[in-house]
Amino acid sequence: MSQLNAGTLNVTNTLKLPNYTTSGRNALSPSVGTMIFNTTDSIVEIWNGSEWAPAGGASETFIVASGGTITESGNYKIHTFNSSGANFTVSQIASDAANNNVEYLIVAGGGGGGGFGSGLNGNFGSAGGGGAGGLVHSGGYNFPVAVQTYTVNVGGGGTGGTGNGMGADGGGSQFGSISATGGGGGAQQDQNGRPGGSGGGNGTDGDGWNEPAGSGVPGQGYPGGKGGSSQNATSGGGGGANQAGENGYNRPNSRPAQGGDGKSIDITGSPTTYAGGGGGANYPGGPHNPEGGAGGGGPGATNPNGNGTNGTDGLGGGGGGSADQDPRNYPEPKGGNGGSGVVIIKYKFQ
Repeated sequence: MSQLNAGTLNVTNTLKLPNYTTSGRNALSPSVGTMIFNTTDSIVEIWNGSEWAPAGGASETFIVASGGTITESGNYKIHTFNSSGANFTVSQIASDAANNNVEYLIVAGGGGGGGFGSGLNGNFGSAGGGGAGGLVHSGGYNFPVAVQTYTVNVGGGGTGGTGNGMGADGGGSQFGSISATGGGGGAQQDQNGRPGGSGGGNGTDGDGWNEPAGSGVPGQGYPGGKGGSSQNATSGGGGGANQAGENGYNRPNSRPAQGGDGKSIDITGSPTTYAGGGGGANYPGGPHNPEGGAGGGGPGATNPNGNGTNGTDGLGGGGGGSADQDPRNYPEPKGGNGGSGVVIIKYKFQ
């Protein structure tokens, strides 16, 4: 770039400034006071040492939007949606196109843990943990928005299974055209878990051992774990956003299988782990150390007739699997419900 050094510059006709697109401007290494014409936004800009500011005293504008619960973290606003019914509406975009990109996190509802009941072979055993809700993260401020309304839906957690019942799948979540799939329900004894954002864990023995666990959606979550090969084994954990569910164990080491861990994301100003899988359940008499996956996964049951623990709402955790009913005249154990999901949107506002 040519340089002119003058004490006073008196222009009597026209002055043509260097023309750059926003991307071309961002590639410069300017000194303070450098002036250009931005052809992308059709404005004159000056480098003030920290950013390109509009010339002529015009104030810079930023995104103005509504919807959800709004908080601030430094120069950024964060819209959190914990349920459906409200949308993300942009009423003004920024004067600098680089500030019209938002970061988003979409987590679907977790799947419910499986019920204890008999499978195809008429046996009884422990049930698999529910898969975590699918997780989709933009990975940065790379989603451009315009003045319009973006649909937001937040998936609820799937209901835990009872008796000879599989856990229900979680509900899907959505931001505009981008969606995350609900977690797969955990299976009852002798059955395999449901596919989902993350897959549900299998019950014990039979198809719980012979068949693959519920599969996850690539880029959103991982599969569940298989159940142990015998009736008195433990069931598989549900898959999480960052890890597959653990396979069940046979005696004498028949501890509950852990749900897959979720993913830690810092979009709210502090790192939070989302979308952990529900834990598998313990067979009566085995070691009692169940674990749901980090990120809201509910632990599986530890004692005879025990219920699985619910996944955490707002994190999309899977529900824990239920334990075997023993003796048979006790109330039927129930799988834990999956946790509801969340949608979070973040952008620069000043």
